[in-house]
This record gives sequence, C-alpha cells and structure tokens, in this order.
Amino acid sequence: MVTISLLILGVKNALLIGFFAGIMNVIPYIGPIIAAAIGVMITLSSNMELSFYSQMVPLLIKVLAVFMFTRLLDDFILQPNIFSKSVKAHPLEIFIAVLVGAKIGGILGMVLAIPFYTAFRVIGKVFLSEFKVIQQLTKNM
Repeated sequence: MVTISLLILGVKNALLIGFFAGIMNVIPYIGPIIAAAIGVMITLSSNMELSFYSQMVPLLIKVLAVFMFTRLLDDFILQPNIFSKSVKAHPLEIFIAVLVGAKIGGILGMVLAIPFYTAFRVIGKVFLSEFKVIQQLTKNM
C-alpha cells in the first residue's frame, strides 16, 4: 500500500520506502514509526535539489500522510478483521481486548491482549459454559 500510494504521488524511491515499511511492519507498534522516520529520511536525501519550503515540505507531508493513512487502515480495519477470523471473535471484541491490554500493560499488554483473550474464552467455554454471557462469547468457537 505504501509503495503504490507513493508511486501515485510521484515520490522518488517509492519501492525502497515501501519495501522497508513492509519489513518494519513485522515489529509491533514501533516498527511503522521507525519505517515512517526512515521513509522521511530517504525522501529528504533523494530530493536535495528541491526548494525546501515550496517543494520539500509538501512532499514530506504527503509521505507522512501516506504512512498515517496506511497505519490507520491497518490498525482499525485490517488487523481486527484478520485477528477476528483467526481467533473466531468479532472485530470489536478484538479491538476492545487490545485497548484493555494497552490500559493494563502498555505496549506489552497490547501484544499479549489477543492471546490472553483467546485463552480466557477457551477457559470460559470449558469451565463456565452454564452462564449465558459465556455462551454468547463462545458460541462461534
């Protein structure tokens, strides 16, 4: 998504920036921030001939907008749907679990939220299946 968006906007080295963004996306939460910083540095270094205020600043804003848009799309649409299909939960459940994990344990809590939520659902289904709330949460498992 980053490469195609940057190519459409006419940014030099769009393939390199997009490739690096894809690799860094493997690192949860901090990887895309590092990728955006590197993308800005590559854009700066490959467009040194441009006038800073009239051409470089709008170009950097475009690059940052692409990273922000892809990050938001990934965080709020793609990842909850992918995780919900893999753990058989509603995307809103996944989103709330990640938010609760962030509140309780910060970044580590966000990383561990989905595995803990899935484990709690399985434990609830096995040991607490007589409660209607647990039946509703685990009916698709």
